[in-house]
Amino acid sequence: MSTKTNLILDLTIFTAFLIASNPHFTGNSIHEWLGISFAAAIVTHLLFHWDWIIKVGVEFIKKLFHQSRLNFVVDSLFLVAMVAVSLSGILISKDLLSTFGIQLGQVARSWKMIHSFAADTSVILLAIHTALHWKWIIANLNRYIANPIRTCSSAHPGFRCLRHDRPSGTC
Repeated sequence: MSTKTNLILDLTIFTAFLIASNPHFTGNSIHEWLGISFAAAIVTHLLFHWDWIIKVGVEFIKKLFHQSRLNFVVDSLFLVAMVAVSLSGILISKDLLSTFGIQLGQVARSWKMIHSFAADTSVILLAIHTALHWKWIIANLNRYIANPIRTCSSAHPGFRCLRHDRPSGTC
């Protein structure tokens, strides 16, 4: 997979996560459907990075640079949290399952607590995951978004320069 495709997939997953993590903003139906879509996107992400997962997983026991090990642990915990969010979310679903004619009846309060705890944990783990990849994110945002804008501005002098370190029109 190309770096650009990976960046687009990651940004899409990140945006979906931020939207889905606030059901008061989206409403319950969108929250549930976006949650299912998010789970599918996470599976896609894992499949795209399967070689890395296997490689680091095997090397985990051996000598390994600490950030890769930390990244593997954070990603593994994030996966567990997201599986818990997805499964408990399906069990407490009000709208999603009824679309398919499935009614689970009264849901145990413990599933709602598991869902809330796993969701809160996943927000923290996503923040750590983002921090661990921050240099990669910024480098690729510059490469695929900022630099093309700068190039366009240079090719078309009438456009305003978007860089803050240069006067307007002097890209």
